[in-house]
Order: sequence, then C-alpha cells, then structure tokens
Amino acid sequence: MLVSAYVVLFLPIAVGAIRASLLQVSPSLEEASRALGHGPVVTWWRVVLPLVRPGLLAGFALSFLTAMKELPATLLLAPTGYATLATEVWGAAGAVFFARAAAPALALVLLSSLPLALLTLRER
Repeated sequence: MLVSAYVVLFLPIAVGAIRASLLQVSPSLEEASRALGHGPVVTWWRVVLPLVRPGLLAGFALSFLTAMKELPATLLLAPTGYATLATEVWGAAGAVFFARAAAPALALVLLSSLPLALLTLRER
C-alpha cells in the first residue's frame, strides 16, 4: 500500500518534468530520422532519448528528493516496525533524543544532496 501511495504522490512530479522535455523535442527531428530510413525504435533511441535525458534525470531527482522527505504517507501507511530515515528523525526528535536523530538526519541530507550534485555537475 505504501508503494502505491508513493507512486500516486510522486509520479505526477516525474511525468511533469518528462513531459516538459518531450514537448521541446521538435517533431521534424523525428521525421528526419524516419526519412533517413530508421525505424521508430532506433529514432527514439538515437534522437529522442538524448534530447529528453535531462528531463528524465530531473524528473527522477525531483521524485527522489520529494520521496526522501515524505513523512505523512509513510507514517499512515507503513507497516508496524517499518522505519525510514524521515520517520527515524521524526521519532527521535519528537522524543527529544536529538543525538539519536543526528545520524539519520545527516544520512537524509547526504542522500538528498546526491541527485542535486549530479544534476549540477551534469549541467556544466
């Protein structure tokens, strides 16, 4: 149930980024590839995918970052005893065990910064 909730929550974020990058691909590029004798799969692989790749990466990064900090759905739908980084930080901070919350909070920040760092380096 938790996975279904995550899909419902985060799929629109990814689809929005991917849709925006797909709309920027000119149909004439696909038509030119098809006119040169390439099939639809080869056209998609050689023309469309390289142009859409930044949008795919952005959609993945946005979804990942949002999922990392998701707390309400996890608290409501996760099985008993199931812990994520966000729930560990929330539980420890709620019980005023800030030292116990520090390690999961640091892991959350480090894991969340990886996609952002990759996207930033990729833009250069």
